[in-house]
Amino acid sequence: MLNLIKNELIKIFKRKNIYILFAIAILVMISFNLYEKYRNVDEDIKTQYEKAYTQDNLYLENYEILTNKEKYEDIVERIELEKYAIENNIKYNILVNTESKNTQLPIDARILLMRVFNNFDIIIVFIIIYLTSTIISEEFSSGTIKNLLIKPHKRISILSSKIITSTLVTLITVIIIAIFQYILGGLLFGFDSYNLEAIRYNHITQQIDTMSLSNYMILMFFSKIPMYLILTIVSLLLGTITSNMAINILFSLGLYLISSEGILLNNISKYLFIYNWDISKYLFGGMSGIGVIQPILISSFTALFIIITLIYIFKNKDIVNE
Repeated sequence: MLNLIKNELIKIFKRKNIYILFAIAILVMISFNLYEKYRNVDEDIKTQYEKAYTQDNLYLENYEILTNKEKYEDIVERIELEKYAIENNIKYNILVNTESKNTQLPIDARILLMRVFNNFDIIIVFIIIYLTSTIISEEFSSGTIKNLLIKPHKRISILSSKIITSTLVTLITVIIIAIFQYILGGLLFGFDSYNLEAIRYNHITQQIDTMSLSNYMILMFFSKIPMYLILTIVSLLLGTITSNMAINILFSLGLYLISSEGILLNNISKYLFIYNWDISKYLFGGMSGIGVIQPILISSFTALFIIITLIYIFKNKDIVNE
């Protein structure tokens, strides 16, 4: 098994495309951070918080008659954080999810790191989908999968090595993006802000939660992993069903885009896995006060179902005659 995993990793990191993808990702991240540095303002932050607090309260009072609405929960969260910042004389930006459109709070390395998944989720997802889709799709389309099958390896061992390799690649990708943002943000904005606490509003307790930045990032990492891993095994499943890598990428990416838009057809569709796999949305009661138990259970059962389906199809696929 270890040799199979090693061989899979070697095949992945031999591809030039992986380095091109990461180079593009790094260029996008550098450009975004430079833009944030350029547009950073040197305003009296207390005045900005007070202005935002007044405007957001007015916005909330007239919420029912507005046509172009933000999410109600986002406004409530913003107001509570603005109030907390004013009362505690906080001199830095603590609004992770959204900011008032009529005010501009300063940016620092800490807030950019806290927003790393919000800002670069699409990059992480695309890299994961592309790399995962090649692990099986290319082997079927090129016929190299036959070379593995004629060796003394069970199909389940071959598939397991690909699942483990894909999982490792997914984790490595997420960690690289987070570490690069940490370094880049620190170089551009200074590393001092990393000593400040992460502050979030809890919709369930209706209180402000504070924790160290490191604990917050670990929490966000593990809450994002279910979505990334489900996308990983979905890509493996599609790669087993069809050797067309373009279809695989488009379908997997389409699932992510639909989930990110939050387009619900009815009350039943909210239980679909694509609306539950991003556990980070449910942290601190962020989705209408719903806890994390429901999305964790739905994501776990979904992952198990896809893996069982993947094993069944892979074991019974007539590869020799392709």
